[in-house]
Amino acid sequence: MKNIPEIPHDVSTQNPLVWAGLDVAKATFDAAVCLGCPGTYTLRDLPVQTFPRTAQGACACVQWLDHILESADRTAVVRGVMEATGKYSQELAGWLVSQRPALAPAIINPQQASAFTKSLFLRNITDKTAARALACYGMERHPAPYAPPSQEQAVLRDLSRHRETLVAMRVAQENRMEEGSESVHVRQAQKRLLATIERQIKNVDKELRKQATAMANVHRDTRLLQTIYGVGFLTAVTILAELGDLRRFERGRQLSAFAGLSPRNIHSGTSVSKRPRLCKKGAPRLRRTLYLSAMVVIRGDNDLSDTYQHLIAQGKSRMAALGAVMRKLLLVMRAVLLSGKPYDPHYARCGKLSPKTAIST
Repeated sequence: MKNIPEIPHDVSTQNPLVWAGLDVAKATFDAAVCLGCPGTYTLRDLPVQTFPRTAQGACACVQWLDHILESADRTAVVRGVMEATGKYSQELAGWLVSQRPALAPAIINPQQASAFTKSLFLRNITDKTAARALACYGMERHPAPYAPPSQEQAVLRDLSRHRETLVAMRVAQENRMEEGSESVHVRQAQKRLLATIERQIKNVDKELRKQATAMANVHRDTRLLQTIYGVGFLTAVTILAELGDLRRFERGRQLSAFAGLSPRNIHSGTSVSKRPRLCKKGAPRLRRTLYLSAMVVIRGDNDLSDTYQHLIAQGKSRMAALGAVMRKLLLVMRAVLLSGKPYDPHYARCGKLSPKTAIST
């Protein structure tokens, strides 16, 4: 490269910091390197190379990055950033870390990458330009390294997501059977298929309980979460599978924002003032699970139901009040795990928590 700009430094190590953008596909991935500070380069100047998405391809990518740095600064620290593409990005991140732990690739939400790429006002979007845009994103935003889930969380997540898929198939099959069929053969085939799906769901439920019981930490946490009114075994396992250990969140606001349950306000000038809604930036599986639990909670005799009724009395819509209960329910789960004690459904009524604090916790 000609006229290599000054490389920014990593704050923690004081070494020059270089970002590699990785656009991941099923069979290949494109890697681009951003060496300069924002505003000191153009997108087309960033070097880019295509590699097979294999362990050997990850090794070749690391060697290519080393070759690029030979012309810039050998002491530079290289970080990677890629979009979340399920197993494809997770496997590549694992291969890269095994080759170069300091690479510490970040896996970001595709919406973040898409919004950033749109801000560059590119006329054409290809794999190479996407990799270059990701490299620029890393240089400007410095995303945190990807923290892979534990083996326990990965097993529970795969099982719970597979169960969700089977349940969706069961609902679709039941809807088709309600429409009816003039063919006896079709009706019999539909019944056999529904019976097979039901059997698969039961097998997954059995395996979920077996795995949760075998994992000491998960077994303890699920038992604690089930003391909360409206939270059953499947709800507790789904929450732990999608979020991991709730204790890792230092504040409740971080947890609610991660789950997409924080309010989203839109106000501009005097003419734009929309009603607050859930931001819905987190996993939809979490919100579906919490929604069903909240529907049960508000029908019981507990502090969460009191919160719902209090918000309705204040003039809030039922959906807004239910969203607040979903958020508070998740925070209660975290509080129960932090305390290590079973849930007290009348905690606020005992004078330990004021009604205002109960809503805003």
